[in-house]
Amino acid sequence: MQIKILPNRILISNDQETLMETLIRHHLHVTNICNGKGTCGKCKVRMIGNVSPPSNSDIKHLNNVELQAGFRLACGVRPEEGMVIELNVDESDDRKVSAQMRMKTTTLDPEIEKVYIQPSKPTLEDERGDCDRVVDALNAATGRSYEEANLYILGKIPNILRADKFSLTATVSENKILEIEAGDTTNRLFGVAVDVGTTSVAVALIDLNKGNILKVASTENEQTAYGADVISRISFAMESHENAIALRVAISSTINHLLEKIATQTDVQQNEIYKMTVVGNTTMHHLFLGLDVSHLSVSPFVSVCNRPLEFSALELGLKINSGARIQFLPNIASFVGGDTMGAIVGAPEILGRGNHLLIDLGTNCELFLKTDYAMMACSTAAGPAFEGANLAHGMRAKQGAIEGVRFTDKGVVCEVIGGKEPIGICGSGLIEAIDEMRRTGVINKQGTIVDPKKEHNIAPELLKRIRVGKKTREFVLAYGTSQGHDVTLSQKDIGEMQLAKGAVCAGIRTLIDIAGITFSNLDSVTLSGTFATYLKVQNILNIGLVPDIKPEKIKTVGNAAHVGAILALMDRQKLAMSQDLYSKISHVELGGNGTFSKYFMKSMYLERLIL
Repeated sequence: MQIKILPNRILISNDQETLMETLIRHHLHVTNICNGKGTCGKCKVRMIGNVSPPSNSDIKHLNNVELQAGFRLACGVRPEEGMVIELNVDESDDRKVSAQMRMKTTTLDPEIEKVYIQPSKPTLEDERGDCDRVVDALNAATGRSYEEANLYILGKIPNILRADKFSLTATVSENKILEIEAGDTTNRLFGVAVDVGTTSVAVALIDLNKGNILKVASTENEQTAYGADVISRISFAMESHENAIALRVAISSTINHLLEKIATQTDVQQNEIYKMTVVGNTTMHHLFLGLDVSHLSVSPFVSVCNRPLEFSALELGLKINSGARIQFLPNIASFVGGDTMGAIVGAPEILGRGNHLLIDLGTNCELFLKTDYAMMACSTAAGPAFEGANLAHGMRAKQGAIEGVRFTDKGVVCEVIGGKEPIGICGSGLIEAIDEMRRTGVINKQGTIVDPKKEHNIAPELLKRIRVGKKTREFVLAYGTSQGHDVTLSQKDIGEMQLAKGAVCAGIRTLIDIAGITFSNLDSVTLSGTFATYLKVQNILNIGLVPDIKPEKIKTVGNAAHVGAILALMDRQKLAMSQDLYSKISHVELGGNGTFSKYFMKSMYLERLIL
């Protein structure tokens, strides 16, 4: 049966599938935290024609204004002929872009180059084959030996040689010929660096002749349709071979979509991209390559492969030059993947003398501690709360998301992305709101929202915003108008953040204990990740997300993992650095670790983190 997605797309739904399954199959974005179980309330769509009666999940998660306006949860809707659906297709603010666009490498050695040659024409006296004379000319021009040519190159050589009077450009890497083109195209050499995050994916296009970043684009990882975190996706992949394939297709589709987007916004053709570097956590790495993730789900949490890997674009189904080199930075161990290695490469100051802590904040949080005697890393499942998931009104950082909060005696002042009416709250807004609630006494250090009837030292305007929600107390950050719902933080929402914070803090304390140092011995704490870029130092110190050290020792470096991928793309020595380091870093497994368990509950308090 046919359903229409506004403004003008027609979808064909299969029998027995839900609307959400139809949307996912057609690669249309729908937020899906609970994997279609109807418990998260995030897969909201608006039905314009043939509106279904509300389900129990609709009634539970949507208010009367939304129900009357035709909003339903896609996971509970069975498509019917003639349905007309409106999706929330606002693009996320491209927060991954700004820092990378200002980058410029100081060393440009991408291990790939274009060489212009003019082989001699064949004669009766010189009957060398076309490939032989191309290889001989390349050898003479570079001083290297190119004895290998694949079937693709062999098939092209005769026509390319004669297309422009026996002048051509060869794209070469080491002793391999990747591509040949008629004429002189030496000024057209491009590469891309890819950061495959659990929640979002970013692609940076680089001119490999000049070292300039031409464009950065990011979008939501299409895998989020199958679960919000790595554990849910591993579980989904293990259910069937078809599910594992769906996850692999989702990530390649996401990257290809971004490549196409970049191509339309620049004068670079996708076939002119000859190299790609990739970073991602171990789960994303394995799902992208179609590797078995089942052993990551049980102790001792072993990956298929940690060492650096390389493939061709053709092997991975990526829409760039088919011979392009695709290089994956190495994983360290277990869930600590190539994204952590990328962050180390992207923020090399943490390898300097002294004690340095790197915190890569995201759905899956990685920690790296370097002392004068050791390097160690661990992964802790912070969960998707930092990305705005698992919250009643949580959302990604896009138009309408509250990103900053300030409490006054007159009420609450919200900073909203895009200056629009607030419709939800993202991770940075969550952190600041909780710190403000703590500061003003709306919550105590245990994270409990106080009883407004028993409190007399809180501004009346703030007390008015404390109310009983569906199950527990909640605090109103912004009163709704056209959206029909208020933006609130409930007791459950605060608990989600405390669980994430507790996991991060307990991981930090565990590494510090193993290293035999104290917080005061730390020379720096570096926060990595796009989310971390928008956090205020005072907020994260106050709630104990980071150790209680001097604020000047804390710095943010943006999406360092992606920066590392960019540097590895432009400079072969950076890639070699990651290949040298990964086996020298000790991995600390936190699952079942007694020290971690001891610190976890204590770390959930909303107070300064003192060891």
